[in-house]
Amino acid sequence: MKRFLVWSAVAVAVIVLAGGAAAWYGWTTLNTPAGTGDETVVVEIRPGDSLRTVSRTLEGQGLVGNARLLEIYARGAGYAARLQAGRYALDRTMTPVGMLDMIVSGDAVFDELTVTIPEGWSLHEIETYFEDQGLFTRERFQQAAVMQQIYRDHPFLAPLEDDTILDGYLFPDTYRVFPDSTPETLVDRMLENFQRRVPQELLDDIASQGRTLHEVLTLASIVQQESANDDEMPQVAGVFWNRLQIGMRLESDATVNYVLGTSKLQPTFADTEVQHPYNTYENTGLPPGPIGNPGLPAIRAAANPAQHDYLFFLHKPSREIVLSRTFSEHLANKARYLD
Repeated sequence: MKRFLVWSAVAVAVIVLAGGAAAWYGWTTLNTPAGTGDETVVVEIRPGDSLRTVSRTLEGQGLVGNARLLEIYARGAGYAARLQAGRYALDRTMTPVGMLDMIVSGDAVFDELTVTIPEGWSLHEIETYFEDQGLFTRERFQQAAVMQQIYRDHPFLAPLEDDTILDGYLFPDTYRVFPDSTPETLVDRMLENFQRRVPQELLDDIASQGRTLHEVLTLASIVQQESANDDEMPQVAGVFWNRLQIGMRLESDATVNYVLGTSKLQPTFADTEVQHPYNTYENTGLPPGPIGNPGLPAIRAAANPAQHDYLFFLHKPSREIVLSRTFSEHLANKARYLD
């Protein structure tokens, strides 16, 4: 019995020592650089890359000595779902933990990137795109894309109060993004582009009508989403303008999609009943602000809608527009072309 107790004590001691040795090895490996060379290695983490993919990529570049050990540490630290896409400048003088911290924080670098913002994209879509490109986190760009003092040198923004979301004013176009770009510098360039691309004569025309640029951009953002092409935008704008003049709800599916974060061609009845200031099925008049960033054709159409007496429209499967004056006429067209 005495011998058994001795051997048991020895076994426990061995286990404890082995565990301690393993813990020491793990801590040392994760906090010790894999090498001494300071040559920079640019590692690209793509959107959707798993923790295992990232750890093995680092090991394959000779930056990490034990990918499995790094993966175990990262899962324990809750990093698996926090990896940021981007291109990272790493070198062998950094510790594996340091590299992982950099990737989680999104401290990415790049030489130069070209990004394209399509007409109609909302701020939410833009910030998501930038994050997927490894440029800025959604939260960081969101903070930059609100009215603040650094944008006050743009005259067309003068009526906006601080903290107003700049949806509608971020002109859709292709932009070159440089390593020293910040979210604020990129927003400023988009605003400069707006000022350059939207003619002063158009701004003067809007003012002469007694309308604000914010109102026109709000209507233009809806027209952008509801139109199949640039040529029909004045017709679509005319329908919404006619509704506004008689106090009829706009009932735009695009505003419902904006509220719900969806892209349905035809929202459900339940969707249209959601209580929200931007839901034009529930509220009369224009929503509080733009639902996206319209292109110049949509802005022109909203500023000068086609003059007609139509109150309804739909698109055939071919995307050709069909206008109607009455609801019964609209229902008949719907049954003919869509049902």
